Amino acid sequence: SPFGDFDRIVSAFFDPDASTSTSSSGSGQRQQRNPRSTIVTRAGFHPRLDLAETDAGYVVHADLPGISKDKVDVSISDDGVLMISGERSSNKEIKDEQRHVVERSYGRFERTVRLPQDADRDNVQAKMADGVLELVVPKLAAPKEAVKKISI
Repeated sequence: SPFGDFDRIVSAFFDPDASTSTSSSGSGQRQQRNPRSTIVTRAGFHPRLDLAETDAGYVVHADLPGISKDKVDVSISDDGVLMISGERSSNKEIKDEQRHVVERSYGRFERTVRLPQDADRDNVQAKMADGVLELVVPKLAAPKEAVKKISI
């Protein structure tokens, strides 16, 4: 089914233990890898994604609270990999004589999703409001199967 890959991608996002491996580097960066997605986080910042399919296309919502749209990059590679990356640099600190508390996570992030083959990479629409990035990826028109009459 043309949607099988998309279903596996969605499943991988909502069940991060499914076919993933985790590695760490000395920089405090954690990576989870599976064949369909890559998640890179630092200092605990991990934007959440919702992926949905409609009759007309695919919709991706990314929670990016406290991040202005000029700090977010969205791109699609020639092989259909959608990448959302950026940096969250704001934090809230409470200081007194005995403690120092940082309540919000920050750092660079990157999320990638391999789009289904019927995704129209050339007509993606993006908007960001209230800390939520919305990407609408239309589907390509299905090729019509032409029946050719053969005369005998």
